Amino acid sequence: MVLPMKFSYRQLIKEPLIQFMAIGLLLFGGERLLNSDDYADSQNNILVDEKVLTQFLQQQAKKFKPEQAKKALAAMSDDRRQTLIDDYVRGEVLYREALALDLDRNDPIIRRRLMQKMDYLAQGFYDEVEPLTKDDLTVFYEANKEDYRKPASATFTHVFVSSEKRGPEESKVQAESLLTAINKTQVPFEKAGRYGERFLYNRNYVNRDSQEIASHFGRSFEQKLFALNPLLPGVEVQWQGPLQSNYGWHLVLLTKNIESFIPQLNEISGVVLADAQRQQQDKIKRLAVDALRAKYQIIKRVQAN
Repeated sequence: MVLPMKFSYRQLIKEPLIQFMAIGLLLFGGERLLNSDDYADSQNNILVDEKVLTQFLQQQAKKFKPEQAKKALAAMSDDRRQTLIDDYVRGEVLYREALALDLDRNDPIIRRRLMQKMDYLAQGFYDEVEPLTKDDLTVFYEANKEDYRKPASATFTHVFVSSEKRGPEESKVQAESLLTAINKTQVPFEKAGRYGERFLYNRNYVNRDSQEIASHFGRSFEQKLFALNPLLPGVEVQWQGPLQSNYGWHLVLLTKNIESFIPQLNEISGVVLADAQRQQQDKIKRLAVDALRAKYQIIKRVQAN
């Protein structure tokens, strides 16, 4: 378009190109006005309002109580509020610039955090499931009752004769002689420490399970211990043995011996309910993740062995 040297604004407005540009600017400006919320959070604009600051306050305090955060925000001085805004803006700038540089890609920590968030969102489907009934709990208990088995346990004290320097046979003879002596004098439970040698672990074992006993003395000792009959109430002191361990020989005063058992459902109903709910929750989350996975096509490019 070539304009004459002398022209009026009225002539300029009548030019088709000028009219076209004016309409375009009006349309563009109107669209920005109607969709101002969309543009407010663009890459170069940071929206800071009451909602954003309330959420930021909750994140800082690690307490997600919206009403409490709103009251705290309303009670802030202007300087404190401006400091809060500055802190939020600084973090948002760093976050957006990191995204712009693709710093979130191939980062195992960020990947793990996002996976945890999606896993937490998938857990929301669990709230829609009907609560477990008593019959459901019974079925779960019967199917998994071995998981609740209590190990055998025992209460005993022992007198130790080491075979490290004497050898197994000589130390066994000494242990048998000592057994006769302590039974003759009726040495009680609480005085066992006056006899024998120092043992690597404990002298007295009260309500200790079979696994711990085996780890201290060896599996063979543990099996022989639980084959013994415990001391009955009102019966004279009766030391037994010697029983061989990985370290030597032991004279045992066994006062209690409880076999492995499975508690009744009414005794552990709280534990069983928690386990059943956890299993149900895992199933719901797995189904939710499977539904998400169905959206994707898996392309394998891995060579088989």
